[in-house]
Amino acid sequence: MATKTIRVSDLSGQQIPDSGQGARLIVEHPDYPEPIGLDVLPNEVLPHLSEENSRFIVMSLEDPDNPNPQRYVMSFDNFERLFATGDSTSVLQQVITSQQQERERQPRRGGRRQADGRREQRTTPRQRLDYASPEHAGLPHRGTVSEGEREYVRNNLEEVNRRRQEQGHRAIDPTDPQMAARYGFEPPVNGLPADADTSTERSEPRTEQ
Repeated sequence: MATKTIRVSDLSGQQIPDSGQGARLIVEHPDYPEPIGLDVLPNEVLPHLSEENSRFIVMSLEDPDNPNPQRYVMSFDNFERLFATGDSTSVLQQVITSQQQERERQPRRGGRRQADGRREQRTTPRQRLDYASPEHAGLPHRGTVSEGEREYVRNNLEEVNRRRQEQGHRAIDPTDPQMAARYGFEPPVNGLPADADTSTERSEPRTEQ
């Protein structure tokens, strides 16, 4: 048995004879989350769709207390009535010229400006320092100390400490247990580095023969 689907207008309930005579009306309603498609007959809608209704002004009133202002739609005629001191064309042209000049005077930071006025952020990778190199070895940094850095610090302690002090850091003290462990110095003995000369000279009394 064959079945026949009959389409009717969602506006009037009138039957739509065939697909060639029907139309689809897309409605964007503020009370609904997405556009809605209605089956209609063109002559039900076309008389209400004029050139005047196809052009309108979208506005939002920015307020410091309201970070997400509501957007409004207004006809050209009603928008024109807002300007009590002159016509909208001259005022809008004057203001947009001032906005463009102000934007050109501002320093360009954070990337170039996109077409919609937002700035395209540019991210540059952070350069990683090689703390095993002579110019950075021994400077304070997070993380573990490589064996290459340790060796350079041990072999060039005076140079490393001079550079640290020039940059406002305290010198590396091999007698400090934490610093000794960090840079691979031998554990201090009696508060002195392991390679310190702890021997003392003794003078024996001389006896005359």
